[in-house]
Amino acid sequence: MTEIIKTEFPKTALNRKASDVYEAATRGPVSLSEHGTSRFVLMSRRIFDERFARADTRRAVHIDEMSDAEADTLVSALEASIADD
Repeated sequence: MTEIIKTEFPKTALNRKASDVYEAATRGPVSLSEHGTSRFVLMSRRIFDERFARADTRRAVHIDEMSDAEADTLVSALEASIADD
């Protein structure tokens, strides 16, 4: 899951060469350094989502597909939610 950072820019490049930094970030994570030390990592949203975003585990289920225990749990949770209002 860890991507090796192959491109590094000084932090000041964001002001002077922003288009170069953004272009490099489309290819992979970019390290931004300050005084020779890596301080920040910039990457495209696509790369972030592929590497770090959690998949949505929610799913729709018809009541007929639930076991009695699952249906009872659902009804209890709904009743408790209504009672809290």
